Amino acid sequence: MNATTEFGLFVKLALAVIKGDDAEARAIKIQKKAIACLTAQIAAKEFHQLSLEEAIENAEISLDEARVNFGDLITDNESFIRTLLVRRQERDVAELALKEHKEEIVFLKEELERAKK
Repeated sequence: MNATTEFGLFVKLALAVIKGDDAEARAIKIQKKAIACLTAQIAAKEFHQLSLEEAIENAEISLDEARVNFGDLITDNESFIRTLLVRRQERDVAELALKEHKEEIVFLKEELERAKK
């Protein structure tokens, strides 16, 4: 039995400690952390998506209320129009936020699949 075979595992362990992980071990660690990180972030974003959807619903309700001047007679035309425009802008911003958020989730899911390969 030669010394390299007899001490092969010990030598490999010692080299790993001295030099650090070999490329394959590092790659596996990177992959595991990437998968865990992406999985956690996707779950968090999917949960947050509920809040963004609710924000759109609230913005729609607010716009509907503004359309009827909150049940009051319209006595100030400029204020009525300004309120309508503001409420529409709020709804549009909420919709855009949700759209971008969904695109991020799709991207992260694609990256997760890539990391698993």
